[in-house]
Amino acid sequence: MKRLLRKEADPLPSSGRGYMHVCPHCAQPLTLHDLRDGDQAYWCHPCNLGHRASDPPLSALKRLPQTG
Repeated sequence: MKRLLRKEADPLPSSGRGYMHVCPHCAQPLTLHDLRDGDQAYWCHPCNLGHRASDPPLSALKRLPQTG
């Protein structure tokens, strides 16, 4: 059985640069907050939902338009 390399197994980008975090439910931009345990989380105030910055769902990442 072939083992997948991390790059092949993980569909998330290696960096958040070039992406905007949006709510997977309403597509509004999310705000970044510090948590008590030292981690950070993105939060959607209208939906009252969020996710840890270290574990975003794929639908929460929206590619920024290229400028140039």
